[in-house]
Amino acid sequence: MGIFIRLLKRIGSLEYGVIVLLSLVIVLFGTISIYLIEPENFPSIFDSFWWTMTTLTTVGYGDFFPTTIAGRWIGIFLFLFGIGIIGVFITKTVDSLTTYTRLKSEGKLVYKQKEHYIYIGWSKKVEKAIREVLQHNPKAKVVLINQLSQTPIVHDQIHFIQGDPSQHDTLVKANILEAKRVAIFSDSNIDDPALADGKTLLTASAVESLSEQYQRNIHTVVEIREEQNITKFKHINVDDFILSDDSVSLLMAKATLQPGTTHIFRQLLSKSFGSNIHEISPKPHWKTYKEASSELYEKGAILMAVNQDMDVATHHTKELKQTDILYIVCNDETFHELSNH
Repeated sequence: MGIFIRLLKRIGSLEYGVIVLLSLVIVLFGTISIYLIEPENFPSIFDSFWWTMTTLTTVGYGDFFPTTIAGRWIGIFLFLFGIGIIGVFITKTVDSLTTYTRLKSEGKLVYKQKEHYIYIGWSKKVEKAIREVLQHNPKAKVVLINQLSQTPIVHDQIHFIQGDPSQHDTLVKANILEAKRVAIFSDSNIDDPALADGKTLLTASAVESLSEQYQRNIHTVVEIREEQNITKFKHINVDDFILSDDSVSLLMAKATLQPGTTHIFRQLLSKSFGSNIHEISPKPHWKTYKEASSELYEKGAILMAVNQDMDVATHHTKELKQTDILYIVCNDETFHELSNH
């Protein structure tokens, strides 16, 4: 008995790959040997495989069993050695899954997929932004970067990276060079707007330095507390800026001057309230803003802007370029129809 205990301890110390290989050899040996030795009791290779697996997992249904001496010796071998190896394999597999789940929850696993959205920071605003993206596109892949010890949100489409976002190694773990967009939120734990913007600027600088180092265009969106700091972010080629309090102030002013307009803005901001803003590329036969606008209107979509130009009606004769981005308002069905065509 002591020999078997020492043998099992030796097996248990082997690497996981070796255990997998030994388990595969044991299963193949039991399946093929019993099939060749007792074809009358095991008429198909699946029957012998079934018997081998029920034996190794100690289930033992009894629907198949060997009757010859040679067949029973195979059974004894599986009892003595196979069950121990399979037991170690199952234990190590469970341990590996547990370790993977723990490391993922702690944000220590490298993200390797592409075309994902990276969100830096954590607050109610970040959570709401992520959920809006997932509502708009349930298949969207999101990577959240923060210095928390555990992921603050559990979702199949969200991968958590723990670390300092101003450090290159943290950004590389999030596979930032293959990301579709990067959104940097202001730290809600910092009360001083200047300090908060300074931290955001440091993180944005790290992102842009990686972009320059690897010659990759990383589209970056940042939240800024004070408007006068925008010039500092423009200096490092940040693409889009969101002023923290600006949106609320302007919406309140609009609601005061033009009651009811807030519902329109909510429709534009969130898919939950109606039609959504989509972006498309110009069709080859659209030569001017007017041609694009007219055809889109006929299909149930409204052309809001071309790039950053919202004065589409005044510039209706302006020529379209194939590199232009058209922003339209329509429902999802119309957008998919336009995209497919």
